[in-house]
Amino acid sequence: MPRKPLSIFDNLNKEELLEIVRNEAGDRVSDSLIVVANRIIDIPEYSCTINIRAGEDVSDFMKKWTNKFINGYNNRPSQRTSNPIGTQHDPILDEIISARIHHTTDDLESIKYGHRLSMSAENIAGAFLEEYIAEELISQGWHCCWGETMKSIDFCNVDGQLLQVKNSDNSENSSSKTVRDGTPIKHWFRRFSRTGGTNWNALNELVGIDNEEDNLNEESFKAFVREAVSNNPGSIFLEEESPFYGNEEDSNNES
Repeated sequence: MPRKPLSIFDNLNKEELLEIVRNEAGDRVSDSLIVVANRIIDIPEYSCTINIRAGEDVSDFMKKWTNKFINGYNNRPSQRTSNPIGTQHDPILDEIISARIHHTTDDLESIKYGHRLSMSAENIAGAFLEEYIAEELISQGWHCCWGETMKSIDFCNVDGQLLQVKNSDNSENSSSKTVRDGTPIKHWFRRFSRTGGTNWNALNELVGIDNEEDNLNEESFKAFVREAVSNNPGSIFLEEESPFYGNEEDSNNES
C-alpha cells in the first residue's frame, strides 16, 4: 500500500477538509489539531505520508491523518509504555572492559545494564523535549505536530510559522530552510554536544517570548522530565534482570 502526502490531491478546499478533521476527531478535537491541519492544507507537500489504498480519496487521507495526530498525542512519552530494547548485549564488550579496568562480576553487570538503561533514556529524550516544549509554548500560540504529522517540522503557530527542534547540535536536521509560500523553517537545538552547554535563550528568542518569567530553561525541563518519569516509570524500559530493577521507588523519593 503506497504512502502518499496530501499534495497528491488537487483542488484542496480548506474549509471542507477542516470539517472532515473536526468530524473525525469528534470530542477529541483540539486547538492544536486544527492549527496543524490548517498548515498542512496550506503546504500539503509538508504533510506526513499516509497509506492510501486504490479508490481512497482526500477525505480518507484527512481521516487517517487526524487519527495519526491524535494517536501521537495520546502516546506522548509521559503517557506511553516504552518497548523493550530490541538488541541483545554483546559479550565481547565485557572482554574489552575487563582488559581495561579492575572489576568484579557485579561491576560488569552494573556497567552493562547501566549502558542499556542509558540507551533507553536516550531513545526517548527527544520525545520528552518535544512534549515539554509543547506544554510550555501552547500558551504562546505554538502547537506540536503530534504523531510526526508534518514532514521535518515539529511545531507551528497560529500565524503559520514553522519550527524544527533537535535535542543536540549533532542530530540530523532537515536541509529545508523555507517552504513553498516563503515561510522560513526555524531550526533550534537544545544542547551543544562538544561543550554540554544549552541553547534555551535561542529558543525563547525564536518563538518570541518577551516575558522573562515565561522563558523555557534547562532546570524547568529537568523538573518536567523527573515528574513525567516518576508518574509513568514505564516510559523508560528497565529490564527485570537489571541490578537497578526494583529500586525505582527509592530513586524517585530522592532529591
